[in-house]
Amino acid sequence: MSGSTIAERLGVFAAGLEVDALPQSVVERTTGCLIHALAVGMAGSAAGFGRQAEQASPGVSSPPNLEGYARSLVTGQWHPASTAAFINGVHLHARAQEDTHGTFHPGVSVIPAALAAAESSAVDGRTLLAAVVAGYEVGIALSGPLTDLTTPPFRATAVFGPVAAAAAVGRIRGLSGERMTSALAIAASISGGTSESFGAGTDEWHFQSGIAATSGLMAAQLAETGVAGSRTAFEAEAGFLDCFSRSREAAETLARDLGRSWNILDVTFKPYPVCAFNQAPAMLAVRLRESGLRADEVASIRLRMNEREATYPGMPSRGPFASTSQTLMSARFAFATGLVQGDITYDLLQQFTDPQVLDLIGKIDLVAEPGRSAKTAHATVTQIDGTTVHDAIEDSDAMLSWHMDGVVRNAERLATEIPLVAEELETLVDSVATLPQASSVDPLIRSALAGISVGT
Repeated sequence: MSGSTIAERLGVFAAGLEVDALPQSVVERTTGCLIHALAVGMAGSAAGFGRQAEQASPGVSSPPNLEGYARSLVTGQWHPASTAAFINGVHLHARAQEDTHGTFHPGVSVIPAALAAAESSAVDGRTLLAAVVAGYEVGIALSGPLTDLTTPPFRATAVFGPVAAAAAVGRIRGLSGERMTSALAIAASISGGTSESFGAGTDEWHFQSGIAATSGLMAAQLAETGVAGSRTAFEAEAGFLDCFSRSREAAETLARDLGRSWNILDVTFKPYPVCAFNQAPAMLAVRLRESGLRADEVASIRLRMNEREATYPGMPSRGPFASTSQTLMSARFAFATGLVQGDITYDLLQQFTDPQVLDLIGKIDLVAEPGRSAKTAHATVTQIDGTTVHDAIEDSDAMLSWHMDGVVRNAERLATEIPLVAEELETLVDSVATLPQASSVDPLIRSALAGISVGT
């Protein structure tokens, strides 16, 4: 691929990706991402955002024909594939507990698009697996070097998600390298979304993942019909790099390691339904609680975080709080809840006026520390008796890079919020694990619909 453009490098790679050529570690991480995404989606039903997305375009219990249609994971109703991708993208993102790479959440754009395309095209499980890997690899190949340059004011999932989803859908549809290149170029031309709603505490961001999924799916469909996309969509003047990173310096090296190193292995998972930036302070607070520290013994807390993260829209908020969009973004709320409750559940994020949490928030000095590594946190807690406690998490990525047993344990925790019985969770895990032998994705879809009363 010497001398090729970014879109061509990405397109040829995604079009030619085969499961048999993947390292076993990549297959295992991909199945982990699928289990995590679907379990989080089930637990996210209570948030209601997926249902709101579906209300904008009601489905049918029986489609006129199966080709071109896919099911909503919210209700089990059938929709055109592009609509199903939108609904399920919102659904999987409803409680903000999706997987993450930097500030990009690949699973909530790639997996909904891939599932919708796979079901509507009646492909087998191996094809779905290959597509998911293609989507993650392409999306992260872009987001990895660029996300710090784009976010904020843009939002990474809205910027990189459409291209990642297009790669996944293009692989399912069997696009050639040339057609895949066009699909990625089309997706790049319609990417973008702001992070302003985090600061406002409103709901727009919940729907960006669904828009990314459906945009990528439609980009692949357009390319399949013969719509031509620019070979230089990323590096040309006024292209993707100019628009989102204000620099073309990465153009020569971007996406040249595809297939030699695997981006999906660097994806991490969230134990708590809060912003990725808040995982470290949340884990730190829970650990302090487990060590015996009690909120009513605290006089003051100095919480030091990465400068960019501590100042990101919504992160510095002290309240007042009136929505989960505010509480899951606030570093103070996450830390206070973790220390008061010893856990953070979606229900606890809705306790906007808990007096003990609000009292502790008032004692937290959030410090944006220049030079502090991303996704770390250091707490200095001064107690009423004058004693001081220090604790820190300096490498949360290592703590959250779970193997399959960690993914399953977290899904078991989530099952209590769904609620999901042990047999249903086991069926979900088995349906993902057996994808390489599955002749269709129907068993996987059915397992993700556990607990929903729908027609067959």
